[in-house]
Amino acid sequence: MLQISSECAAPDRIILMENEVYRLPQTHQEIQVLSGIAWITLDQQDIILRSHEKASLAPSKNFAVISALNNMPLILTLRQDKNPVRT
Repeated sequence: MLQISSECAAPDRIILMENEVYRLPQTHQEIQVLSGIAWITLDQQDIILRSHEKASLAPSKNFAVISALNNMPLILTLRQDKNPVRT
């Protein structure tokens, strides 16, 4: 089950289970994996992040797609770009 919680001035927390996919809003530019392994695809490139790793995504016209690997729940936080570039 996909769970999203959002609080003012706090990062979004996402929990993905096996076979779930999340389309990352273009305003979110930083991803940090709290638990599990994330498979992120953006602009025909794949990024694999493990627990406690994070990545900053370059602005893109496309959405990033995130899913969990290894049949483990994926817990991650997302931070929005405070000054999104409109393309």
